Amino acid sequence: MMGTESRVQRPTLEAERGLRLAELKFGDRACLAARDLAPDDWALLRALGLSERSTFRVAKAGDPWILQVRSTRIGLTRDLAQKIWVTPRDLA
Repeated sequence: MMGTESRVQRPTLEAERGLRLAELKFGDRACLAARDLAPDDWALLRALGLSERSTFRVAKAGDPWILQVRSTRIGLTRDLAQKIWVTPRDLA
């Protein structure tokens, strides 16, 4: 039929990536899935211990978000937390 297209429903980018870090609650554990950060912001987070392989725990939810990464605590603004996608581990 002319004028109609077959459209395949694809998962949204959000569904493919998981959750935004800003959606986690106190005590939730997760690991990094993806990020939409400036290279300088990503370099700083990596220097502080947040890597694509690290698991972290939310020590404080809100602005600022406090993440426990190994023995280090990292503070993130809500803006940064919105740009980081995570895969949850053992949600509280």
